[in-house]
Amino acid sequence: MRILRIWITIRTRAFTARHSHTKNKMPVNEKEKVHSQMLRSGKKTYFFDVKKTSRGDNYLTIAESYLDKDGKKIINRILLFKDQFADFGNMLMGLKEYFQ
Repeated sequence: MRILRIWITIRTRAFTARHSHTKNKMPVNEKEKVHSQMLRSGKKTYFFDVKKTSRGDNYLTIAESYLDKDGKKIINRILLFKDQFADFGNMLMGLKEYFQ
């Protein structure tokens, strides 16, 4: 079996909604977004953002956002780069049969 090596960065941040953006400044990531989609599912919201690297290559950020029991906003992110996208997608499609 081929070992799939995917470099995924998962960052978890807990913060309150009032501290989520710096006042009077546009978030740095807004400038590099190519495409964005949002999916609401129950109490969670998922964001699928295609962004550009400093070299001009596209990458995918998948973010999960929800409020914990204390009311703090939790965000979990996965970064998936262009050269890993096909292998990642094939693996997900292979797992699809377990959910039918």
